[in-house]
Amino acid sequence: MAEAALVQPKQAAEVETKAKWRPKPPVLIALVAGAVLLGALIVFLLGVGKESTDDAEVDADVVSLGPRVGGQVVTVAVAENQAVKKGDLILQIDDADYQAKVQQSAAELDSTRAQADSADAQAAVAEAGAKGGLSQAEASLTGTNRSVSNSRAQVEQARATLVSRQADFKLAETNVQRARSLLKDNAIPQQQADQYFATYDSAKAGVEAARASVTAAEDQLLRSQSQVTEAEGRVVVSRPVDSLIAAARANAAYQHARVKSAEAALILANLNLAWTRLLSPGDGVVSRLTAHPGAIVSPGQTVGSFVPDKKYIVANFKETQVAKMHPGQRADVSVDGIGKLSGKVESLAGGTGARFSLLPPDNATGNFVKITQRIPVRINIDSVPSGVSLRAGQSVEATVHINE
Repeated sequence: MAEAALVQPKQAAEVETKAKWRPKPPVLIALVAGAVLLGALIVFLLGVGKESTDDAEVDADVVSLGPRVGGQVVTVAVAENQAVKKGDLILQIDDADYQAKVQQSAAELDSTRAQADSADAQAAVAEAGAKGGLSQAEASLTGTNRSVSNSRAQVEQARATLVSRQADFKLAETNVQRARSLLKDNAIPQQQADQYFATYDSAKAGVEAARASVTAAEDQLLRSQSQVTEAEGRVVVSRPVDSLIAAARANAAYQHARVKSAEAALILANLNLAWTRLLSPGDGVVSRLTAHPGAIVSPGQTVGSFVPDKKYIVANFKETQVAKMHPGQRADVSVDGIGKLSGKVESLAGGTGARFSLLPPDNATGNFVKITQRIPVRINIDSVPSGVSLRAGQSVEATVHINE
């Protein structure tokens, strides 16, 4: 009983001591608030001059692979997700038809070149012939004009001769009449009368001959005049020398244009033949292959995707975070599964992500609710550690040092 009485005062003393050291509610609240403020201060100090977002991902200029010509696939030279270098063969299309087209285009080019050479020669001949023909026609016209002048002179001469022969005939006729009268009277000898008769016959023949000469000279004049008309016609026909030459040259130009068209067709045929080989556009990885040997593909048909080795980060910052951002600022990125990498801001998009969406919002509809928009910021990665591969679409946390 005595021991129990001693214990009770002792316990009471301990309870009283604990009650004295129990913190009061205001002090507890102050301690918690201080801890929170200290933590907030630390976070604030660590985040000063930085803007961060976890709405970011690794991106790349992914290209859809497709042939530029159609045909049957004979070879697929790569496997799914295989790394390739620029110019490596991805697939081969049957090129038999395209090789035949090249040969056909080459033959057509040779044919058109031969025709162009022939047209050039014909143009040269036409030019020389036209000029020579005009010169010949003009010379012929000059000659026929001279012939007309000579024929007229001959006509005049023949007519003058006829007049002279007619005068001689008239004189001979008068002498014959006198001789006959005198012969009856035996006033002249028979020999002298015979001489008058002979002179008369000669003068009469001379008149007939002169008349024939006049007729012949006049006929020659008519022929010469007709030759002049003919020569003038040839001159008229030969005179448009420039037109004839222009026509020949135009034909030659047309043939040379056909040569250029045939050359272009041959170039296109060679391009189509080269396009039967689908090559890698750069260094990267080929994924999502859908073409296989024996398949028929058409121009532009997607047969795979090419992911280049060069990657970059697209970080979607809030519009309130990009006020002080500009190209060249240092950035830190943390890629899931890889770790931290360094880079620099390359550019900021000209609009928000919503503005570039398939269906941009139309705030004029009256259903407007203000939502903080995101602006894509492109960040280039300085370097990637050896043995590390970035994959397009990987999640990233990005931080930009906006005070630098």
